[in-house]
Amino acid sequence: MFAIIIVLSLVCLLVTILFSLVIIDLRRILHDLDYINNHETNADVTSNTNFPLIRRLTAGINLNINAMRKLRIRQVEQEKKIHQMLMDLTHDIKTPLTVATGYVQLLDRKPEASAKASLSRIANNLCSVNYYLHYLMDFNLIQEKTRTLNRKPIDVSTLLKTELFDYFDQLSANGLKVKPKISEGITLVTDETLLRRIIQNLIGNWLKYAKNQASLSLIRQDANHIVMIFTNDTVEPVRNVEQLADRFYTTDTARTTQSVGLGLSIVQSLTTTLSGKMAIDAHNHTFTVKLTFRESPK
Repeated sequence: MFAIIIVLSLVCLLVTILFSLVIIDLRRILHDLDYINNHETNADVTSNTNFPLIRRLTAGINLNINAMRKLRIRQVEQEKKIHQMLMDLTHDIKTPLTVATGYVQLLDRKPEASAKASLSRIANNLCSVNYYLHYLMDFNLIQEKTRTLNRKPIDVSTLLKTELFDYFDQLSANGLKVKPKISEGITLVTDETLLRRIIQNLIGNWLKYAKNQASLSLIRQDANHIVMIFTNDTVEPVRNVEQLADRFYTTDTARTTQSVGLGLSIVQSLTTTLSGKMAIDAHNHTFTVKLTFRESPK
């Protein structure tokens, strides 16, 4: 009996020691977490003991801490890119607006000057302002992500034809011949405002980058999907296709660092919001954007 009591006492002592060590380690972990959460540091959580359970706990905590650090670094980098992109867009808006204002002042000082050429330049520069303002509005729409979708049956065939008609003068002025192939009577339950902005952005992409000719097709792929394809010729072969939908993808020019990915990034984000998918492809001097939309569940 005495031997049993001694054994039980030793077991209790051992358990007490182990429990105390675990408590000490947990307090150390909590102390490390408090320090890490309140200071800018690359420190990790540590422990005094080598218990497997404690090792797994500290390893899991450190894994999450390092993941959060990487996420914060990416967030800071993204904020810098957003700031630079907005600065570039502001410059792109300011320049044509300044030019248009200058021509207005010239006409005001010299009303006998040739008004037709000046008014044409004013109109072109104001179109550029309008183009980039649409970018800013769409970018804000994506950033906020607070808009409630207003889904209803939309005649997509008619919507496409209407938008092409509205842009006809601008497309013609750019020397673009558009070949539409739009199937009649294709409808989709979707948000008309977002779908219209998708179409307008892609036509705007034609106005900025297309050369000579462009084409647009609309077909119903099956009972649940419709496919919309925008194709255009380009002056130069399109490179880095896989990066074109990155809103921060830029090309350096003599004038500025131009964000070329913002328009397609907006299209991709709006398309995803409408339960659709976007695919882009480029071959030689031909660029294609394919949009596939799925009918919303009833």
